[in-house]
Amino acid sequence: MVPLDGSNNSLRGLKFASVIAKQSGSSIIGLNVYSPPMFVKTSSTVRDKAKQKNKEIIKQAKIISQKAHVSFTGIIKVSNNIGKTIVTFAENHGVDMIIIGSCGADPEIELFLGSVANHVVIKSKIPVTVVK
Repeated sequence: MVPLDGSNNSLRGLKFASVIAKQSGSSIIGLNVYSPPMFVKTSSTVRDKAKQKNKEIIKQAKIISQKAHVSFTGIIKVSNNIGKTIVTFAENHGVDMIIIGSCGADPEIELFLGSVANHVVIKSKIPVTVVK
């Protein structure tokens, strides 16, 4: 499984996962977790733009996987705790490995190892590969 946020690191993670999946005859689950703004009521326009952005991230990932000749399933979830959602999803869906980008879409907040990647590495009982 590859958490996808549209960052360069998550796309590198997807490309790395594609190599592994092709060699092992596996498929990839691309999981995009959207966290709505906290403490702010968002308008339907803002929510619609976020949904469209997340659909574009999954669409781009599907194209990358198709070019690598690897089966891909894209899933979008909404959660206020992205790291926990990734770990729980992986454990509940029999995922063999999580391949995650080292930093997300906002590298200023996540200086060295992103907070989401850090959470996944610490909390996951499933093997995690961090891609930079």
